Amino acid sequence: MSGKTTKELMLRVLVMESPELFDGTDDAPVEVTDWYYHEWVPEVCETCGDDPETLVISYRTRKGEEYGETYWDFGLPQVLEALDKWDEKYGHLKNMEDA
Repeated sequence: MSGKTTKELMLRVLVMESPELFDGTDDAPVEVTDWYYHEWVPEVCETCGDDPETLVISYRTRKGEEYGETYWDFGLPQVLEALDKWDEKYGHLKNMEDA
């Protein structure tokens, strides 16, 4: 079994959570360049709201431009669920070009 890097796993999350990005054009993501997780923080004052769990995935497109997707209220359970969905849909393929 070969190990995957975190960025490779985050690309799988991107595939499952934002499939519209993978439209076959030059704007489609080809690699995750960075990711950031921000944990939930309770409100700090009466007029402030909670700061939700957030996952931001930055990626490079086929034409070399960099963009990012932000997923609100998205923590470890949601990441694992997205990876399970990816495994169910694509786990039998050797690479994503076969999809």
